[in-house]
Amino acid sequence: MEHVKNLTLRAILAAAICVIAPLSVPSGAIPVTLASLIIYVVSACTQVKFSVPAVTIYILLGCFGLPVFSGFTGGFQIVSGITGGYIISYVPCSAVISLLCGKFGNKKIIIPLSMILATLICYVCGTLWYAFQTDSTFLASVPVCVLPFVLCDILKITAATCICVALRPKLDKILK
Repeated sequence: MEHVKNLTLRAILAAAICVIAPLSVPSGAIPVTLASLIIYVVSACTQVKFSVPAVTIYILLGCFGLPVFSGFTGGFQIVSGITGGYIISYVPCSAVISLLCGKFGNKKIIIPLSMILATLICYVCGTLWYAFQTDSTFLASVPVCVLPFVLCDILKITAATCICVALRPKLDKILK
């Protein structure tokens, strides 16, 4: 029965990501999306054994054409395009957040700090991939790939932290 419960939780988390992640605002070559917000929440509120598979399922569903990426797009061409580095980085970002929050979750400051670290990972992966795809340098890509998103990411981290502080104790009770 435990196995069924674990599979169900992973599916529910993946579904939550698939519902929230496509919501975005176009902002040039790279849109502002809510994908990172929902991944922050899912990862900070659950163990790595739940969050990483859920994020991976989300990415695979998108690769197979379901419209779960920003702007309700899907397909392998999105992951292999200029924003693919961000999408793929969601897996290590999720792992970092879940591991840090799992190990030090009783210290609430870890929640936003883990999300900041994950965002830096996302920026590096996304910028490197964008630079590769556009045949530009990493530094030349930073004004396109990082600077326009810092304020939005601060707001998403703040919102995700507030959600997680309220939600995590309730989820812990359900999962035990």
